Order: sequence, then C-alpha cells, then structure tokens
Amino acid sequence: MAKLSNKELYSEIIKKVVSKELTQKEAALQLGISDRQVRRLIVKYKNIGEEAFVHKSAGKPSHNKKIPDDISTEIVDDYLTDFSDFGFTHFYEEQGYKYGISFSAMVTIFTNEEIISPYAQHRTVKLYNENMKNAIRDNTITKEKKDLFEQRKQEEFEKHIRKSTLHYSFGQEVQMDAAFWIWFGDIETALHLAVDKATKKVLSGWFDYEETTKAYLIVLKIMVVNFGIPERVKTDKRNSFSINNAKSHKSKLNVTQFGRVCEDLEIDLSCSSNPLFKPNAERENGTFKRRLKAELRHEGITTIEEANKYLNEVFIPKINKRFSYDIDPKKNSMRENTYTDSQLNFIISIRDERTIDNASSIKYLNNYYLPVNQETGEIISFKSGTKCTVVNTYDDKLLGIINEEIYSLLLVEQPNNKTKASKNGFKPSIDNPWRKFKMK
Repeated sequence: MAKLSNKELYSEIIKKVVSKELTQKEAALQLGISDRQVRRLIVKYKNIGEEAFVHKSAGKPSHNKKIPDDISTEIVDDYLTDFSDFGFTHFYEEQGYKYGISFSAMVTIFTNEEIISPYAQHRTVKLYNENMKNAIRDNTITKEKKDLFEQRKQEEFEKHIRKSTLHYSFGQEVQMDAAFWIWFGDIETALHLAVDKATKKVLSGWFDYEETTKAYLIVLKIMVVNFGIPERVKTDKRNSFSINNAKSHKSKLNVTQFGRVCEDLEIDLSCSSNPLFKPNAERENGTFKRRLKAELRHEGITTIEEANKYLNEVFIPKINKRFSYDIDPKKNSMRENTYTDSQLNFIISIRDERTIDNASSIKYLNNYYLPVNQETGEIISFKSGTKCTVVNTYDDKLLGIINEEIYSLLLVEQPNNKTKASKNGFKPSIDNPWRKFKMK
C-alpha cells in the first residue's frame, strides 16, 4: 500500500472525525497534534473543504532564491585565483558589487565549498583541517583547494579588539613604530607608521629599506601637513629617538635629530622599550600585515616608489574610513600648522656640527663647501675654528648656520688629478697658481 502524503492523511482522518468514525482524541493521537488543532481543522474543512489541508505557501515562489551556479562558480574561482589572502569581509568590500548577492550568501557559498577565511576562529580551522585531510586522503579535492589548504596552514595572525579611547582627544598622543615584512616583491622593507590614539587614525606612513630617521621625518612631515602638530609623540628607544651623547641647544637634555625636530615644533617626545607603551601602532602593524600586503600583491606593486604612492594615496584613506573614528571638533588637540613649506623643510632637517678650516670652507660628506650670503651670493670668509651647523633640509638643500646667521653652502669643485709629493718634496701641478710667479 502506497504511503499517504500529509495532505491525504489529514484529509482522511478529519473526514472520519466529521462522520463520527473517530473521536477528536483518536485523531489527535494519529496525527500527532493537539485536540485544539484537530478542532480547528474540522472547522476549516467544513468551511472550505479540501483546501483546508493545503499549505498557504503552496504554489508560491520561494523567498529564498537559489543563487545561480555560474555566480557561485565565479565567486569561488575569483577568490581562489586572486584573493585567497583576503578575509571574507575584505573580499566582499572589494569585489562584492560584481556578484549582486549579500555578504551572508557569499559566506554560505564559501562554507559549502569548504573555504575558510585566513582569520577564522580556532574551532572552525580545526574542523576545516580535518575535512581537508580526509579529502586529500580520499583524493576528492581540487588542486586549487589543496593549495588554499597549504596556504591557510601558514597564515596565523594575531586578532585585536578595537576600543574607543574616550579620555584622549585627537592629536593628544601620536604613536610611531616600524614593522619589517616582505610587503612587496621579495625584499624585506620597513613600514613606518604614525597612529593617533584617540581616533585610531593612521596619520601617515612610509616604506624604507631600513628603519631610519629620514623615514620617520617623512612620516612626521606628511602628518603635520595633512593634520597639524600633535601634543605628544610616543616611540620606542631606538637610536633615532633616544641616545646618550647628543645635547639640545635649548634644553641641554639628551636629544637626537628627530628629538631636535620635535623640540623645534614644540612636540613632547616620549620613548620606552615596552611594546605596551604604543599599543595602537603595534595593532595597526597587524592590520596592515593582513590587508596591505594582499592589496600590494593584487595590484602588482613591486617597487618601493609605487608602494609609498599606493600606501598614502589609496590604502591609508581607505583603512581610516573603514576602521577609525571621526574627529570630534570639541576634542581636538592637534595644533594648526602655521609654517610655510620652506620653513617646515628647514625645521624638519638633519643637522651636523662642523668647523671652518683655514680656507674658510667646511667638509661635509667628503665634499668641501663655502658659506655664501643668501641675498647677495657673496662668498663669506670666517676665521679658522669657527663653528658651523650644517642643515640638510627636508627638500635636500644644504644650509649653514654660523653665528646664528643662515648661509647657503656652495660646493667647491675638486680637481680630477690629485697632486702627489715627489721624492724631493712637494711638486705643484701644472695649473697650480704658484707656477704663475717667476722667481727673480
């Protein structure tokens, strides 16, 4: 005997109740429902007949539309081919507009295809690893998914929770740090960042091949131009920020090139070797490692010039829009930059002490320079032993500060053929001025 459908079963039993062949309690036991539900079905049957046993949604289109197979295949292929190092949220932000589906629908597709995010929780990773090992053993896995499985085994990144810092105002504290990583290409570089504690905004960044004072000065310049001058900068105790043999002309305290710039801009510089001293900068390093490296690879960026351009023009504005808080005008400690560009270039500079020699010149980076009046272009002579502060400005101009006056530095051309002493003593070269004089 064929098994009855739910509609046929309900119809047969309710008809028996109406014809007094079954009691309501017996019908309830056979259908597995309550007596009240049986009575409701009896009333509906008497009013509308067989339609009482038809579901209201029968014949209507489902609200849960099935995603076409070609869309699912496209999403999986795109992710496995070009975006496997992107998190699901990051991938949807960058590519979701192409598919016309919701984020949850995309995640469902990935779940059905045994694809997990590089930032999945531990229990998800554990189950994924078991399923992948079984699939590899049974040889029921594609090469792309096997490659993804190997990639996921190498990807373990620290997760951080962002908290609003209500007790700080924008610019009250900026944290600086550098992170070494193979960000692009195949050479390790250092990413220098400046992060505001209150808003979590990344104020500026710069790539260099080493963690250098110059890179930190570039980060400082970009921040001052775009946002203003902060009250305090927090850093670690590397030599760019803290050494014991440099003295400030103003405070007479130990100071470095970067420290002197902060002093001139009236920025309080604090240094500590404890990583917890600058947690926001440390946290951003983790966020950038997860996202920036993937984007640089996807954009095909392999040079440091391209990387710095993409970092400051595209990535940092995007990451600030996604993760940082808005600047509260009522809680803004960032001082407005009132310096001209030339003044700022002079302040943000590398300075070294030199002594003027007998020829009224100074030696700097294996070259000789003469002080020149900036207005008249006249070479100025100074007594031997006079102190000169060489200023290598942000825009790579050389100036000299002598007796609190600022001079241009003129490069002295050096002859290609160096004069050598003979066995009998010094022998002047052919073009030496001494040869112009005749002995009488």
